[in-house]
Amino acid sequence: MTSFRLVVVVAKGNIGNQLLLTKCLQGLICNFPGESIHFHRLQQSDETPMVWEMLLYLYVLYSPDWHYRSTMPTFLFLYGAAFAVAHSLVRFRIGFKVHYIVLCLLCVPRMYKYYIQTKDVAAKRLAKLYVATIFLGTLCWLFDRIFCKKLSHWYMNPQGHAWWHVLMGFNSYFANAFLMFCRAQQLGWKPQVVHLFGFPYVKIQKPKKKGVTAR
Repeated sequence: MTSFRLVVVVAKGNIGNQLLLTKCLQGLICNFPGESIHFHRLQQSDETPMVWEMLLYLYVLYSPDWHYRSTMPTFLFLYGAAFAVAHSLVRFRIGFKVHYIVLCLLCVPRMYKYYIQTKDVAAKRLAKLYVATIFLGTLCWLFDRIFCKKLSHWYMNPQGHAWWHVLMGFNSYFANAFLMFCRAQQLGWKPQVVHLFGFPYVKIQKPKKKGVTAR
């Protein structure tokens, strides 16, 4: 799974589709066994893709202003590979959390820049949903973490950690959708936030290439 994510990071093409594909696969394959069974290798299958996800976000957010196009993906590839190897040998605990938070904070300035530059109300709503889900998810995680022993004796456990995963799944979707909108807007692809059964997604209309005539 990690190898697949490495390929996706450096692959050329529609970066929005790459974001959605890698995050959906991470949610379906990596998170479930990694957090429910606390063995080192299974935990790594959860945590290593989380780092690769943030490296992918850094690439999407900062690559438009990066003059040396091959340098950035190469560096991120090697950085992620080195982390995967180190994490397979050493189980980071507090170190992983600090490292992950730093990667998240590196994304914040550019995400905020995209937010204030975007005039579309529906796109801004995606960003607000992103913030709301990560806030609620963090509360669920902390609640489960702090009161775990007490909750285990309840007749019905509220399953705060499970709700963390559910909310973070939505959180990742909203983040990806917002980034897709902003990136498509930069490329002049006329993005639009539409809804399917009340659920928002980004519809992109690419301009026709010059010289192509309709039949």
